[in-house]
Formats: sequence, structure tokens, C-alpha cells
Amino acid sequence: MKKILYISIACVFLCFFYACEDNLIEENHSKLTQDFMKTPKGYGMGLNSIYSVFKTMYGYEEGIHGLMNPGTDEIKSNINGGNRTSNLAQYHLENYNYDNEYPRKLWTDAYVAINTLNYLIENVSTVDVTTQDLTPAQRDRYYGEARFLRAFFYFYLVQQFGDITVTTRYNASPSTSATREDMLLAYDVIISDLEEAITKCSASPQLNNLESGRASQAAALHLLAKVYLTLGWVYDKDASKYPNNTHNKYYNPSKAQEYYQKAYQTATKLINEAPSFGLKLMDNFADVFNETNDAPSGKNKEELFVARMDWDEDNVYGARSTLNHYYVNGYDAYLGERNLIDGRCYSWNNPNSYTYNAFTNRDIDTRYNGTFQTVWFATKTVNGGKVTYKIDGVSESFDWKLTTVGDTALFYPGYNMTADEIRKMTQNRGTKNQYVIFTPEAYSGTNIFPTITKFLDRTKSVPNDNSDRSFIIFRLGETYLLAAEAAFKSNDNANAAKHINILRERARNKTNSQAGALDITANNITLDFILEERTRELLAEHHRWADLARTGTLVERVRKYDEGPAAINIIDKHMLRPIPKRQIERVTAGEPYPQNPGW
Repeated sequence: MKKILYISIACVFLCFFYACEDNLIEENHSKLTQDFMKTPKGYGMGLNSIYSVFKTMYGYEEGIHGLMNPGTDEIKSNINGGNRTSNLAQYHLENYNYDNEYPRKLWTDAYVAINTLNYLIENVSTVDVTTQDLTPAQRDRYYGEARFLRAFFYFYLVQQFGDITVTTRYNASPSTSATREDMLLAYDVIISDLEEAITKCSASPQLNNLESGRASQAAALHLLAKVYLTLGWVYDKDASKYPNNTHNKYYNPSKAQEYYQKAYQTATKLINEAPSFGLKLMDNFADVFNETNDAPSGKNKEELFVARMDWDEDNVYGARSTLNHYYVNGYDAYLGERNLIDGRCYSWNNPNSYTYNAFTNRDIDTRYNGTFQTVWFATKTVNGGKVTYKIDGVSESFDWKLTTVGDTALFYPGYNMTADEIRKMTQNRGTKNQYVIFTPEAYSGTNIFPTITKFLDRTKSVPNDNSDRSFIIFRLGETYLLAAEAAFKSNDNANAAKHINILRERARNKTNSQAGALDITANNITLDFILEERTRELLAEHHRWADLARTGTLVERVRKYDEGPAAINIIDKHMLRPIPKRQIERVTAGEPYPQNPGW
């Protein structure tokens, strides 16, 4: 995909859901109209304009990152603030309200995209394919991609908001009325779109020279499995178990089992046919996030769908991602400077203790070391001083001084140590550094915690640069976990364990353990175990809030595991996001637009 064209009529699309002010005068400086998208060139450009949305969805703080990662059992927002995510992540009872920019951004982005996609889908048969600019096969593939993308946006809306406005017709002019539909109507559209996408899209990013970042049959199968699994849970929320859940009205055990079975069948279809799609799990867990394997290299055979940040090298049509900064700790306070290898120290988000504790068997499970940085090396000499923190309730101080560039400067072992053990390792090292060790007892909600390395970008020229690394939205590793969860909910723990064991075998350290050393049995399978396995495999990959909302465990697990204000503030209304204030206020004709309960 070369230059991405933003169609200027996006303003019209936006006005569809946010009725424009009376004094708005729209000028179309590019002289492009929606009819341009009926032309052979315009059809592809219209579709490309939708892909450009992913740059901000997955590259900005107020995008999917802020909605999915902080404010869960896994990740908390820096307790001292410093980032705009804090109010939402801490469920602030006053400042997180229905005017919050995070839900508003998703709502706006999704509906602007959906209206454009509606136009492309409606008008596909009128696009001229008799010229060299667009072949019938290309048009059909673009049509399939449009169906996938519409399903994607609608699914993210129903996950976050529940009942939403559903339309499959293009709206060419502003409207002051809108109807909020039962979310099952959205699911009907989502499933129909994905079924069509599976027949029309190209097979996978790894085959047929499909440009990385585009929708594919493989991505559609994965998303359809997740949609079916989510619907299973919708029908499985018994009021006796989930008394305050808004989905109780759907409770239907037979329907739940129907969709769990469909989820399992769809996920296993993708898993079983992965070789024919050119897909496979990467050999090592860390390979998934190795920068040399990023799209568009074609080396990552596990990728199903990615958000490309590197389209348009001059970044005229978007901005690079800031995700590479969010999970970097304050190492510069000890190294005396930032460096390209270790990144820019935003320290905005860091894990709760639950997350570290979920990484068990670290001697043979490589996912801890594949997720967290444990060692920092000196880049300059530093006079040092003392670090002090409590170990087993007793305040302990340690001298530190960096005299040797390239030697260890910081070490986060990931487990507790005695003061004597720390001194033995760090003191009296001759000409080498008296380095700093921080054990979990020293971790703070600000700067002292292990960096999450999945999104670091070491290809930039300076540490402060934002990233143009592609972000993996869906990958085959998660498909195995979807299959496992669907099997568990179908009372088939044997197959749940089987699919989880494939991932655990991939994660096994092959140099110091035997095959099967990490295997589990059917007796190990519980919902908590599956959620913990998702932590070990998918930490910070923009899934967690939806995982907990899907399984009805959001409030329970945040109260149990969050170490900041979220544990106190979260209440039942937070199972759904608030309908944005602008949407409600700008519906001035017909029935008022309904808000979610409690907001």
C-alpha cells in the first residue's frame, strides 16, 4: 500500500453520528466526492483510507491501548498521573465520565469508517472493472476486505458499548436522529460480514503477495472464532452468577453451547489449515516480537492481522506509534542517560503483582524473559550513591557506582532476594560496577519495575523517537487460546489442555528441560488458569479489558488484583463504556439516545 488517501468527505461521515453544528460550512478542497469511490482508482483509495485509521487506533495513547491494557488485573496506570489514561484506567468516579476522550475516539473512528465501508460495500457492483486500473479479482478482494473491516469495527463497538447503532447503508448527509439497536443485530452483521470475507479475501498475509496489514481469510477466521466465543459468553451469563451484568437478559444455555462449539470449530479450522495458509507458530516466543521479523518483512509466520505504522515514510497521513515508550521504566535515573537500546522512560503503565506472579516455572518457561527486560548495561560512568528499599519488612541500603561502561548497571531478577544475597552479587567486584538490584519488593507504581520489551523500537536514531513498528492485532498464538477457552466452555478440558500445551511447548526452554516439561492436564483447566495463560502469552497486546468483560470477571479481578485506585473505584457500570456525550447531545430529533446503565 503506497500513499494512503484520506477522502475529504470524511467530514460528512462524521456528521452522520455527530450532527454538525448549524454554522458549519464544509469546503471540499480536494474536489473529491463519494462518487470518486465508484471509479476503479477511487474504490481502492477509499478502502485504503480505512486502513489509515489503524495508525491512530493502535498508535495513540487514547486509542485501543488505553481501552484494553491499563485498568485491568494485569496493568495499572502510573499512580502519580502524567498520562491521560489515568482517569479511565483508575475508574475515577468523577473524571472518568461520559465525556471521556477514549470511548469517544473509538466511537467516532469506528462510525466514520463504517459509513465509508457501507458505501464501498453497497456500490461494489457498479465499479468498472473493464480497465487496467482494477481487475474483477482485485475488486472482489477489496470487497472482502471491506466486509472484514466493517465486522472489525462493529465488534469492537459491541465489546465496549453493548447495544449500539447498526446500519449497513451509506448515509450521505448529516442526521440529527439515531436509534440504538440491540447488540445482537450488530452480531448478525458481524457474522455475515466475516463469512463473506472468508470467501472473498486473499488467503493470508504470507501467501499470494498480499500486502502485510491487509485483511485476509486467516484473519477473518480468527476474528469469527473470537466473535462466536464472545457470543457464547453473552448467552451464558446466568443472573444468579452475574446479578449485575447487563447481558443477563440473553441467558440461554443451549445457545451458549451452540456458539462455543462454533468458536471451537472455527479456531481449530484455522489451526489445522495453518500450513496451507503459510502460517505457523514462530519457533520461539521471543521471535514473535523480534524487530527483524516485523511486517512487512514476511518473516513472522504467526501474524494474522497487523496495524502498519510504516506506510507513508514521511508520515504525512498519520503519526508514528508512541507505544514503544509506555512500559519503559526509569532506568535513566541510574544509567545517567537514556539510550536507544533501553528506550524512552515514560513509565506510564506497569504490571500489578498478579502479572509477575502469573509467570511461573521461569527456569523453563521463556515467556517471562521474552516479555520483560531484566538487565541494563552501563553506557557511561556514574558516581552513584545508595539505593534503599525494604526487604522482608526491613529497610536495607546498597551502595552503587558505575565505573565500567558495558558492564551490568541494573538487574531486575524478578524474584525476591535477601540483602546478603544482593550484597554478595553487587559489592566488592573490583574494577567492575557496583550495580543496582531491584527485587519485586522494591517495585513502585512510578519508575521501578521491569520494562515490557514487546514494543521497544531499537531502529530509531534517538531514544525519544516514536516507533514505526507494525503492531500485531491478531496472531496465531491467540487462536490456540481461543480454541482452548471454547473447549473449556464446552466441557472438553482435554482439548483445552491440548491447545494450551502446544503454546507451552513452544515457550519451553529447550536447553535445560525435556519435551513436555511444561505440559498441563485436563485437571488444571479452569477459567482462572486460562486467563493466567492469556497473561503469560498475550500481556499488553491489547486484549485484556475485553477478555475480562467477555468472561464477566472484570470487576472481580480488578478488585482482587489491582494495586491502585481502580480496585476501590471500579463498580458494575464499568462493565461497559459510556456512550459519548457528543452522541447523546447531538441526537435532537426523535427519541433521546440512551446511555448505558449508571452513566
